[in-house]
Amino acid sequence: MLTPNTVATLNFAFEKPVLTRDMADPNVVRTVSSQANLPATTALLAQHNGDVSGVAIRMTPMGAYRLFGVPMSHWESSDLEPGHLLPRLMRLLPEQLRAASPHERPGLLDRALAPLLDSGPAVSPEVTWAWHELHRTRGRIRAAQLAAGALWSVRHLERQFRQQVGRSPAAIARILRFTHAIRLRDAGLPLARVAQLAGYHDQAHFTRVFRSTTGLTPTQLSVDRLDWSSSLLPLLTSGAPA
Repeated sequence: MLTPNTVATLNFAFEKPVLTRDMADPNVVRTVSSQANLPATTALLAQHNGDVSGVAIRMTPMGAYRLFGVPMSHWESSDLEPGHLLPRLMRLLPEQLRAASPHERPGLLDRALAPLLDSGPAVSPEVTWAWHELHRTRGRIRAAQLAAGALWSVRHLERQFRQQVGRSPAAIARILRFTHAIRLRDAGLPLARVAQLAGYHDQAHFTRVFRSTTGLTPTQLSVDRLDWSSSLLPLLTSGAPA
């Protein structure tokens, strides 16, 4: 299971596709192979038969915006192939990754992608600041406060986030509150205390949000899950939160 996270990912699949089911809406089922993904706002369950292999690149959304120079709102497309984000001269990168050995792939990616940073668009300092504030407060800050701190209107902040992050400040805040709550729960805190510390009105509110995000109650979600946000390295954007 992949829990909500603040990570943008490029997945280059080499073998069979993976079936994904949205835990919040089990009717949303997709067959996924190579894919570009925005930060996940609901939990996903992945299922597959046989061997699955590929390369997954994790980065902050602003890093992805700087790297590929494409508005992050375009990543909402369900059929966006990672290769389509690459310059024409690099369209063979997926095939080169497939042919390379596992220990050769990191160097191949570095040589191919690093030069793109020199020509990519600059990330707005205001967006970077707001991103850090969202992480510093673990999502317990309102868009109006962020806009005031950036000396922008709320509407302008939301437009810039859509371009450079792909999700609204409110959506990122919800993800961060949720992931913080899961970590507090995993640490053994009572659910009422988890709800209080993570910024929910009460335990009932936390349980409702949890169910709408995962389709489960807080006591039903296994600790056996993938949380990419907790291990995200500060890639491609200076001082990104870990």
